[in-house]
Amino acid sequence: MCGIAGAIDVVAERAAGRVRQLNEAQFHRGPDHSVVVRVGAFTIGNTRLAIQDPGPAGNQPFVSADGRYHCVFNGEIYNHRHLVERYDLPVRTLCDGEIIPELWAKLGPASLTELRGMFAIALVDSLEERLFLARDPFGIKPLYWRTVPQGLLFASEVRPLASNARINPQAIARCLHLGAVAADQSPFLDVNAVPPNGVAIFDRHSHLSVRPLLPSGPLGAGAMNADLETALTESVELHLGADVPTALLLSAGVDSAAIASASRRLARDLDCLTIATTGVTDESNEAARTARHYGHRFQRVPAALEDSDVAAFFHAMQRPTIDGLNTYVVSKAVHESGFKVALSGLGGDEAVGGYSHFRLLRYLPILRSLDKVPKPASNAVVNMLARMGSAGSGKSKRLIAMGGPRDGWGLAYLQREVLPGPLVTELTGVSTLSPADTSDLTVSLSTDPFGDMVAAEVAIYLQAMLLPDADAFSMASSVELRVPFVDREVFSASLSLAAAKGKRPGKQAVGIALRDSYLRSLATKPKRGFSLPMQRWMAGPLAPVLRAADEPDAPVWSVVDRKRADRAGFLPLRPRQRWSEIWVLAVVNAWLETR
Repeated sequence: MCGIAGAIDVVAERAAGRVRQLNEAQFHRGPDHSVVVRVGAFTIGNTRLAIQDPGPAGNQPFVSADGRYHCVFNGEIYNHRHLVERYDLPVRTLCDGEIIPELWAKLGPASLTELRGMFAIALVDSLEERLFLARDPFGIKPLYWRTVPQGLLFASEVRPLASNARINPQAIARCLHLGAVAADQSPFLDVNAVPPNGVAIFDRHSHLSVRPLLPSGPLGAGAMNADLETALTESVELHLGADVPTALLLSAGVDSAAIASASRRLARDLDCLTIATTGVTDESNEAARTARHYGHRFQRVPAALEDSDVAAFFHAMQRPTIDGLNTYVVSKAVHESGFKVALSGLGGDEAVGGYSHFRLLRYLPILRSLDKVPKPASNAVVNMLARMGSAGSGKSKRLIAMGGPRDGWGLAYLQREVLPGPLVTELTGVSTLSPADTSDLTVSLSTDPFGDMVAAEVAIYLQAMLLPDADAFSMASSVELRVPFVDREVFSASLSLAAAKGKRPGKQAVGIALRDSYLRSLATKPKRGFSLPMQRWMAGPLAPVLRAADEPDAPVWSVVDRKRADRAGFLPLRPRQRWSEIWVLAVVNAWLETR
């Protein structure tokens, strides 16, 4: 795991200085080694967090044997040893990144489709004088670029590129509406994001073309078309490869327990960490039971939010987001426990349809029929739908109203709303997406309701919020967070299983696939996961964040209409049951203050 940076600039000395500055700004991503190298008109840099072959032999950049291709990259190529054998690559080390230029020398840009892992890659073709910036299909690893008068700059993080950059009003509106900036969007008008599953190609004059890495997107048919057992077990095995201490973030739920189960099947011992915070239900006892069941080591790690953590959290926030504080707290605890790598069950709910609102899919025929009967619908129907997964009676009323969502995409979109679109437009003067607008999707929608909802969850929630937050806030503590469920083969196997059975797999499918009765019993219990006492913290260590946003001259009111926010009942900004509506305004303000 690393930070990468670079420049296109005819003045080598100026380019080197700028790339060194970018490296310094991203030092937390890779405190083990730093480098700046000139390749023709291009300058590339790297800050390394040494995971694979952690000695000096694994330092970047990587150069092909013929000297034509130079590359720096951030991430992990989990199948690198398989690719070395398959293509007889001339590697000298055990470092996964070394295969990238060698495989490119054999296959060209098509080599990217062979990589199974998480990555952001900058590769220079010194013969054709082109720079390729590529992100993995799900967009687990970030990458941004900015056009400047002297050429081009790029970096793993957006903040180092954003000096004097203009705020993107559409990005702010999107955050207020759905809690985060879109996956292929930058919060600044002057900075661009390489989209997930995207390859941006520049010549020496910074002329740009962009194309998809996988034409069918990350949810297209997997290369193996494997069953869920094979896909998940293999993904866990690949993610276990590391030459430094590795931990499993173990909760009381199915996803992390499935990683513990698969690891035991692979005869691999794990150090399981459960992060405990006061003010919320403690999962330690259940997690410890799971660790004992599979014969893994267990450690309960208390975590608290100090005043200094609040400032550090917002300093690490690359894009405004209502989530991520949990990842920050967990990653800090992982680092303090002495681990560089942590496995997480993130992505499991998206892969198998584990969120409660996936249960609404079975009611789509009823919802469609409601459009043909007199309104208003009874409160009993509203309450029933609320219990089935829609968050709150307000959203349930919109669900059953004429014109409400009637497909998987619309159901997911409604569930992920923080502030309604029309209200966001009033607050910001910016039109928001409608559920039917898929212009910002980086995945392909399916005609199957389950596949449709999975695609929406991946685009709206996983790619736009969970993965960017996982990267930013784990790297803030120099921790590499690995996500075995966020894998093309795992998603492909789950979607194939759903198509064969005609229904969502659900968490039971994980236990069935792994032939594990313990996992199946966990799947019968209410969904749980690591959570924070947000209402209590908003009255405690986070209270100054709310007070700062409450001030009439706070930066948030330069992009949000304060009078309209007052009329909507948001002022004063104080903790309340629907805390996300207040927190999103406070987050935007704190992000603007620290940008």
